[in-house]
Amino acid sequence: MKYQRIRFVPWLLIVFSLNMLLSACQGNMDSPNRGSSTPRNQSVTAETLDPVKLKVMLFGDRPIDMDMILQKFEQMTQATLNTALQFEFSPYLENEKKMMLRMSTGEPVDLMFDAPWTKHLFNNVSMGYYQQLDKYFHNDDYPGLKKAFPKAMMDSNKINGHIYTIPLLDSYYDPPAIAIRKDIRESLGMKPLETMNDLTTYFDKVLKQFPDKIPAVIGSRGIFRLGIPDAKGHSDIRLAPMMSDSFTGGIPFSVALSKDGKKVIGAATIGDPDSEFADFPAPFNSHDAIYEHFGTRVQFRKYNNANPLSSEAETALDVSKAASQADTTLSGIARLRQDLQRVNPEADYEPFLLGSQAQRDMQPASIGTTFWANNSLVIPVTSKNTDRTMKFLDWLFSSQDHHDLFELGIEGKHWVKDGVGGYKLTAESPQYRFPGYELTNHSTMSRIFTDNDVKTLAYLKWARNNESYYQLPLSGFIFNSASVATEIAKVKPVMLQASDLLMTGMVKEWKDYAREQNKKWRTQGLDTIRQEVVKQVQAYLDAGGK
Repeated sequence: MKYQRIRFVPWLLIVFSLNMLLSACQGNMDSPNRGSSTPRNQSVTAETLDPVKLKVMLFGDRPIDMDMILQKFEQMTQATLNTALQFEFSPYLENEKKMMLRMSTGEPVDLMFDAPWTKHLFNNVSMGYYQQLDKYFHNDDYPGLKKAFPKAMMDSNKINGHIYTIPLLDSYYDPPAIAIRKDIRESLGMKPLETMNDLTTYFDKVLKQFPDKIPAVIGSRGIFRLGIPDAKGHSDIRLAPMMSDSFTGGIPFSVALSKDGKKVIGAATIGDPDSEFADFPAPFNSHDAIYEHFGTRVQFRKYNNANPLSSEAETALDVSKAASQADTTLSGIARLRQDLQRVNPEADYEPFLLGSQAQRDMQPASIGTTFWANNSLVIPVTSKNTDRTMKFLDWLFSSQDHHDLFELGIEGKHWVKDGVGGYKLTAESPQYRFPGYELTNHSTMSRIFTDNDVKTLAYLKWARNNESYYQLPLSGFIFNSASVATEIAKVKPVMLQASDLLMTGMVKEWKDYAREQNKKWRTQGLDTIRQEVVKQVQAYLDAGGK
């Protein structure tokens, strides 16, 4: 699953008045009454609409019981929405190719996932592929959307002054984590892991005492945020230490600013010579200060599975042989635990956060964010059913029951309520594992899984507190790739291939490899992109951006 840096703006303290039509919905944004819902016989439309089928493109595995949920939805809305949903699920890379093909050929799609981390969102907006959605928000004709997506939130997610996305978030951020086998850790006589030294000690002991187990199972992202530098306290640099942190058209340039934040000093990326970093603010004034984490990944390679870049090999791994799952998030550990305990009821997972030590200690203002929702939905301009698609989303977010149906499945079968805003899994939960971050995640409607251990619940509470965040520089900057689209199209694919190898620590001499790759990227237009980055960031600062 993709990692989820879910971002959020502090709009939860605003109390919005309820529309009469939604008087039975959940309570105010600051203290939601999650148990309430719109009565199922209450219409969200004034008249019965003509039948329509909406095509929805998502990535990942199609939930086994998806058809059951769609049948339930159609039963609930036949007299009102009169809408059928056709979900198409594909593996991520396949979905990415299908998206771009359909955008270029004009094949109709009514709703699909896109987000800043995919590196397509801003490019596709600049290419005119996505519809402006301004008129559907803050609109009494769409009361569910009006309530669920307040103006402050939508303003923070505008692109070039307009709304192109439906932002998805269930917390400010879903911290990347390693799921540690608690039972193995205890059998080694170790206390809960609190520092990176504790983590490596655990992995070393596993290697020695449990040679049949893999200390840290990884996929193509490696141990996702292992060793990533933290720029807290700096307003003079925006780091992009790996591909997913790119804010410049999918090419991960770190951009340095003058101390007063008004001038661009330079933009540098993976494999650049140290001369490109010489004027950067200390301690980021060398290549390795930002990208040494690739060396750390080489050191951790001894702990990993043999073929992290093979999805088939990863799928074939015996979950009971993993002493930790090193590529997950805090919220993802719950599902991993269920899978593990079906194989070994005595086994358990516990979280080790991969961010800074300050984050592991749950300190305030320790997570950097742009306050963008990192996941979102878009409607391509090829859709002929925009109003009907937005009516479906209005229905989805108008009621806790509606939202629960798609995010968790059928109550009593796939999940059960546990207190206000909580839920527990059932034996049939694996039959409906829906990727909520692709359609439903919401800061007040998404329930918290209450079977988590005490430490995980504490982390979840910390991650939902806006005092845990600080704002990154250039947080409002949006790169327009139109003028360098050709160069990006050449550089990005080869950079992604290199990134996979670097992220998994597969290249021992990583610095030499990065330099060689960088020279190749330069022949394909890297410096042209760099110049455009500097030009656009400076224009953003000149216009008053921060």
